[in-house]
Amino acid sequence: MYTLREQGRAELRPQIERLEAELAAERADRARAERAADSYQSEMDRLRQRAANRTVDRTPVRLCVSPAPPAGDAPQGTDGTPTAARSDDRPTGSDPKAGPDIGADLYALAAACDAENAKLRALQGWVKDGG
Repeated sequence: MYTLREQGRAELRPQIERLEAELAAERADRARAERAADSYQSEMDRLRQRAANRTVDRTPVRLCVSPAPPAGDAPQGTDGTPTAARSDDRPTGSDPKAGPDIGADLYALAAACDAENAKLRALQGWVKDGG
């Protein structure tokens, strides 16, 4: 005695199994993404905590100023046009060969690099976890 209900279940069985497999794959992918996001967030928290506890040396970091080019030889940009004049933020009375203080910019660049590295490690973990 094969009923209509059993026949309907038998016809739908492959579709149900396919949908259940897709659901399981989606759940696994979501869990993998959540682990990567948690890893990234914890590393960013650790970087912020380390930055908050770090004593920063405020000694100025200066680059040497290039000597002035000979008259008529304006500095050229990469496209051959003269480069724009730069502002000079040296303190009054400082060494005329010392350039502007770039220390704060270097610290900001280092912090941005740390954040990018944290993102890359989280993405590598996500890829490794799924492969």
